[in-house]
Amino acid sequence: MQDASSRGLGKESVVSESSISPTDGEAIVRGTQLVALRFPGTISVHWFIQLRWVAVLGQLFTVLMVHFSFEIPLQLQPLLITIGVTAFSNLLLMLWYIQYRRQVDVVNKSRLWSRLLAGIMAIDLLLLTCLLYFSGGPSNPFWIFYMVNLCLAGIELTAGVAWCLNFLAVFCFAFLLYDHYPLGVPLMETALPSIRETGTVSLVHNGIFCAFITCATVIVFFTTLVTSKLRKREGELRLLEARRIRGEKLEALGTLAAGAAHELSTPLGTIAVVVGELQRELKRITQDPQVQEDVALIRSELDRCRAILNHMSAQAGEGTVEKKSDLTGQQLLERLMKDLQNSTRVANSITPEAAGCIIHVEPYVTVQALRGMIKNALEASPEGSLVFVALEVNESTLLLTVSDKGEGIPEHILKRIGEPFFTTKQTGKGMGLGVFLARTVVERLGGEIQVDSVRGRGTTVRCLIPCTPARAFDR
Repeated sequence: MQDASSRGLGKESVVSESSISPTDGEAIVRGTQLVALRFPGTISVHWFIQLRWVAVLGQLFTVLMVHFSFEIPLQLQPLLITIGVTAFSNLLLMLWYIQYRRQVDVVNKSRLWSRLLAGIMAIDLLLLTCLLYFSGGPSNPFWIFYMVNLCLAGIELTAGVAWCLNFLAVFCFAFLLYDHYPLGVPLMETALPSIRETGTVSLVHNGIFCAFITCATVIVFFTTLVTSKLRKREGELRLLEARRIRGEKLEALGTLAAGAAHELSTPLGTIAVVVGELQRELKRITQDPQVQEDVALIRSELDRCRAILNHMSAQAGEGTVEKKSDLTGQQLLERLMKDLQNSTRVANSITPEAAGCIIHVEPYVTVQALRGMIKNALEASPEGSLVFVALEVNESTLLLTVSDKGEGIPEHILKRIGEPFFTTKQTGKGMGLGVFLARTVVERLGGEIQVDSVRGRGTTVRCLIPCTPARAFDR
């Protein structure tokens, strides 16, 4: 259905803001230059790269300080190789970032970044295990950095991936308990020797392992829980912000419509008087039917303009011009079909529950908005094909379904659905307000509009409006 603005069943569609994912990547653009790139979660790529460089420098400084200043013998060669591997992997990540940040497809890059970040964090856990293996294992107090990695994973990655990294960290720590190179500090070696060295699992081993599992599990559980709630809240805020912006646009449209109606009503009224007098005079002095027909056409088009102006504010969504009243589902369907062109091409059906349910709406505004969906379906469907309109009740919601057999909705059109004055129709065929107004009217009633479209098979629009079921209303 193809309302210029509208979803054009077959041309365009209504997509609720809920389809906007809070985890989609974001790009901050100045002019045509990409300044910063952000992916799901809270960590930007640039920030994460810097964090890993800090980790490399910190590891190198710590190893050299412990070995030379504190004179604790360390396995320098494997430790420095491990640090070098970390630095090399971070260099590759930096080169990847430089290449991919120039691309515009931020959403696809965000998915790639999520997978890449999971792999990097897994590698970091293994590299940390390698460092600890050659520097005392669990006797080395820097094993606490396992918790830092797990905290970052819980914040940045999905819950499933974070739990997988948690299991990997537990496995790595268990390996360190089983075997590691001693630090060469007698007190620390006596307190926690490796299981391979002693051949037994002591109470200390069990206690530390249980403490590690508990701490890691608590960190991953609460970070993923809090992060999921924050992302959900962010999505709700984006939805509210989108509705606020659309409300402001709607208010501006209403003001524009009211102003246009006021400014044009006077000259149109004057023209109507002059045309009426001209029409009467021509009937008296000429018998030319063509002239009389032309004047009658001018008068009819003038009346049409005045009718459009009279209803312009209401069609722009200003519900205050009309009082709300109760309509049954049957009355709604009858009004939708009334004065509908090509109504013979519309096959409608209604369930008994839907026929008796009650909706509290602004009749004219609501019917005009919903009828626009049917008109769009007719325009998008091939000549002679049927458009199917169905009314049914699902719990306390009236469901209006409009289906066509058009071409479906192109993907590039979906990105602009609902924008005021955006239309796919030819010039003069529509203003590009159909979807915008329909969605606004339905959502103002507490409902929503959903669209399913398959290229080459047509489009189905579902309008969900809160209602009072007939049995509840009777009571």
